[in-house]
Amino acid sequence: MLRRVLLLLLLPVFALASFLDEVQNNLQTDVNYLSAKLSYEEAAFQVQKDKNVLIPYVSLDKFSFNTSIFDNATNYIVNVPFSITFSDLAGFNFSISNSWKYSSSDDKWSDSGWTFSVSRSLFSNFDLDQLQNQKNLFDTSWKLLSAKNNVFVNVANEVFNSIYYTEKLHITSRRLQLLSDQVEELRKAYEVGSAAFEDIVNAQKQVQNLVLQLEKVRQARFSVSKDYPQTVLDEMMNRLRELTSKLPAEQEALEATKARYDVQASYIAFEIAKRQSDRAYQTWLPNPTFSAGMTLKEDGYSVSLGFSFSYNLLDRGERAHNYRTAQESLNLQRVIYEEKLRNLEKAVKDAYASIRIAEISKRLAELDLELKKINLDRLSKKKEFVSTHDLETATLDVEEAELELLKSEFDLLMSKVNLLTILGIDLIEAVGGA
Repeated sequence: MLRRVLLLLLLPVFALASFLDEVQNNLQTDVNYLSAKLSYEEAAFQVQKDKNVLIPYVSLDKFSFNTSIFDNATNYIVNVPFSITFSDLAGFNFSISNSWKYSSSDDKWSDSGWTFSVSRSLFSNFDLDQLQNQKNLFDTSWKLLSAKNNVFVNVANEVFNSIYYTEKLHITSRRLQLLSDQVEELRKAYEVGSAAFEDIVNAQKQVQNLVLQLEKVRQARFSVSKDYPQTVLDEMMNRLRELTSKLPAEQEALEATKARYDVQASYIAFEIAKRQSDRAYQTWLPNPTFSAGMTLKEDGYSVSLGFSFSYNLLDRGERAHNYRTAQESLNLQRVIYEEKLRNLEKAVKDAYASIRIAEISKRLAELDLELKKINLDRLSKKKEFVSTHDLETATLDVEEAELELLKSEFDLLMSKVNLLTILGIDLIEAVGGA
């Protein structure tokens, strides 16, 4: 009685939390999601940085202030360097710089003059760095999406299991009580000779089977970390029905998988490997850097041109190894990409097969419930000829069939949700969450 009163008092509090609230709360404490979110933000920053090549770095490189004391005279020097640099602009580096110097002994400012410089390596390969950053963004986007969807699915299972196993526990407990009462009646009947000992043994066996079933249900119920009210389950089921109301045809789903983040990341990895293979000859050549600069001063200007490179005339096989690695990496990335597409095709077909199986299971549950209701209705019409035990058992049969029908519908909805996760749908966003 006290437990029921407490539940009634807590019900308004529970009702304040919706299914999406539970999902959002779990996101904030899920390690995989938080880790994936951090990695995604870093990858997104790197890609955005690549897009901001026209934004220069403006810096004061090694600004300094020095003092010295000589013969009771104090001298100080201030050096103010200034530079504007455009980095990796199509492989080029542009720089505009100057530095100003002030000495208290001279009591005047001097500057080194404005210098304009440009440099570029012959084999820049800057595009590979940008592709790698794009690949990392797709990889981290997929991990973030997978973490979000896992939280969504886990919360959905938790909500359903909380209600399902609570009801299952209640029904099984009532069945056990009815059967225990029946065993007692059989004992009395056996004592007066109107029942066989075999009937008692069979009844005891049924009791033990129910006790075992009850313990399994109780164990499953304990695995649920939190209790949820019926209102959260009802809301969740409605959202799942809406989410899965329109599924693509199987062929459309197969095409849609090619747009998944991880598939795009795999394709970019293949493209990187292809370009590296095409440029593998560079490992045998020096990579010179060309530079040009102009310095403007009050007394005129100067122009400089530069050319530099380094090259190992003899190595320990590193260049040959790098060349072979580039060739083999291309074949590896091609196989990885093609295998991913094959696995996704199989996953989509398996998902549709699971949906069809779940639909049949639900139909069977509907028919089973209909039969149980017919039986209860038949017994209810002739109560005077039916024992209380049989009538209560039939009632429990209907309640359990209704519960199993709910489970079969949930299983069907989750099999459809599984398909959506394979297609790379953001489940939280699709049901109206952030």
